[in-house]
Amino acid sequence: MTKIIMTGAVLAGLTLAGCGEMPDMRGRMPNMGGGGMSEPISAGPTAMAPTPSNAEQACMAAGSNAGFNVQGVVGTQEVTGADGMAVSRDVMLNVDRSGRSLQVRCSYAYDTASARIMTL
Repeated sequence: MTKIIMTGAVLAGLTLAGCGEMPDMRGRMPNMGGGGMSEPISAGPTAMAPTPSNAEQACMAAGSNAGFNVQGVVGTQEVTGADGMAVSRDVMLNVDRSGRSLQVRCSYAYDTASARIMTL
């Protein structure tokens, strides 16, 4: 009976470990290991989307420029176009203005690398 409980506990732990955050792999080729290839394979010129931290930093700056005291980032979400490719990132900011705490949404466009506060 103890072995069954231990096995169940280990399987539950492994299942929960797989629920962690997925890394952002846009624009990066995974390392498949090698086998005698002397030169790396190039996917050609591609526009690499900025990492989420770039979007968060730009949105925090946009919030400050809009007159908010930015407390931090509440969350982010990738926005995709009709083709399924990432076009922007929505960043929710926790801000303070005149003693009132609120959340505002910022949109960071990858093509222009610009952040814009969407809700005030």
